[in-house]
Amino acid sequence: MRKINAVVMTLAGLLLIAAGVLKAHEVLTVYFPSWQAHGVWESWEFFLVQIPVELALGIWMVSGLFRKAAWVGGTAAYILFIFVQLHKGLTGAESCGCFGHVEVDPWVTLFAIDLPFAALLLIFRPKGLKLLPPPWPKTGHALATAVPIFAVLIFTAPMLVALRPEFIQVEEWASQTLIQRPVAKAPPADEPDIPEQPQPEPDPEPDPEPLPEPEPEPAPEPEPEPEPEPEPEPEPEPEPEPEPEAEAPPLWPWLEHVDIADQLKDGLVIAYMYHHDCSICAESIPAYEAFHREMAEMGVQTAFLAIPPYGPAETGPVAQDTDALHGKLTDRRNWAVTSPFVVALLEGSVVMQWPQGTAPEPDVILDEIFAP
Repeated sequence: MRKINAVVMTLAGLLLIAAGVLKAHEVLTVYFPSWQAHGVWESWEFFLVQIPVELALGIWMVSGLFRKAAWVGGTAAYILFIFVQLHKGLTGAESCGCFGHVEVDPWVTLFAIDLPFAALLLIFRPKGLKLLPPPWPKTGHALATAVPIFAVLIFTAPMLVALRPEFIQVEEWASQTLIQRPVAKAPPADEPDIPEQPQPEPDPEPDPEPLPEPEPEPAPEPEPEPEPEPEPEPEPEPEPEPEPEAEAPPLWPWLEHVDIADQLKDGLVIAYMYHHDCSICAESIPAYEAFHREMAEMGVQTAFLAIPPYGPAETGPVAQDTDALHGKLTDRRNWAVTSPFVVALLEGSVVMQWPQGTAPEPDVILDEIFAP
């Protein structure tokens, strides 16, 4: 019985170590937002706690140190995993999230891993052993086990923080106005006609008495007429200054990281960014495909852009025979994007963007873009 228990605990511990390593690799290559933005269970802070505990518990179960206490902790962990995978399976999650980038269906994890290991741990218990010592283990064995366990618990989280790469963040790009709507000015109000008042005529003055005619004086000699001064030449009118041309709006900063950037600079394009395992994307993308077929004749394009890490092409939410534009963001950069993320572009410049993790209904997109 003890040998079977040792084998079961070793296998269960190795599985926990493998899961912890794969999760650590995932959080160093995929952006996980803070718990304030995305909830606790899929947050960066939660993984900083979960990964060290999972690794330490796996090392403890493999070591055999204080076997009964390690068995209690391991059995409790696998029973907890059962409820987690049951919840994910019922809510339609595509992956259990146990092994980082390796996607495993929650139902497969539940029935092939968690339930069998929980049952084996409960059946093959470490009988006859105390939960805590005495007897005490050998000093060499204790040090060989305790040092790695405490090192993992203490240093794993700081190392993940130090090694976390810089991710490209989503910014609030300034939008431009698609249609300039002139404001109609009210015509000036007509002034009322005021009739002129007749002015009274002045009384005629009496004729003055005639004065005696003066004697005629001799006519003066005519003075020479002065020469006319030349007229000044008119000053040339200043040429009107040309009106400054309006600056073109800046292009979308992410265009340099998109493989179909040239196609996104022509007309109005609705760029829909998605992860291959995004459940919201799987539900909303068919409606965007229908929107593209309806609006393509009017010059409105839809572009689906895959966010790294990419999934298998045949299993993604975008159909392989889609009529819409289909590209990807480069995998040479790390992206801090929660999908879906929708951006409207006009000639390559951002005119509107919607919050991450939401996809607006296609029927209201144009109304929101062209709203005054």
